[in-house]
Amino acid sequence: MFRFRRPTTDDAETLLRWRTEPSITRFMFTDLETPDVDRQRAWLAAMDARPDFRHFIIEHEGRPVGYLSYYDIDRVHLRCSSGSYIVEEKDRKKLAGFLHCFIMDYCFYGLGMNKLFNYFMEGNDTVIRIQRVVKAREVGVLRQHVQKYGRFHDVHVFETLRSDWEGHPHIFSRETTLAAFAE
Repeated sequence: MFRFRRPTTDDAETLLRWRTEPSITRFMFTDLETPDVDRQRAWLAAMDARPDFRHFIIEHEGRPVGYLSYYDIDRVHLRCSSGSYIVEEKDRKKLAGFLHCFIMDYCFYGLGMNKLFNYFMEGNDTVIRIQRVVKAREVGVLRQHVQKYGRFHDVHVFETLRSDWEGHPHIFSRETTLAAFAE
């Protein structure tokens, strides 16, 4: 099934290729101005040193298919944000619906957070719709929050509390989801 492993410098080329893929980068708040494998390696090293950041390569059946990060990890207020993507369209259609349980369980029971909040750029309609389906609370819209492609874009904000997540149906046991994360 799924495995989530910490990236190494050996993953730099793959991550750079994914990060610059138009279908992936179009909804990210930033673009890489000068994509370079050495810079990607340096970024990986810098992220490993940050206590407010944790990230993983998503593997399915032994094959890397995507990326997951938790950022702005606040150990005082017990909150963080997450971001993820699955690279190939065929994998997105097949696997995306299963990832939510893993992402949420690791946030609340792996990292010990009380709240997960996320930001999604306008136009990312599928992900925004998924947030509504999984009953994340729609906090609001930050108007003209990101400037990209020569114009400003609105950003949708969602949050989920641990207590809300505990009432959701789970398609995998917590033991299964947490065991998928290799620390």
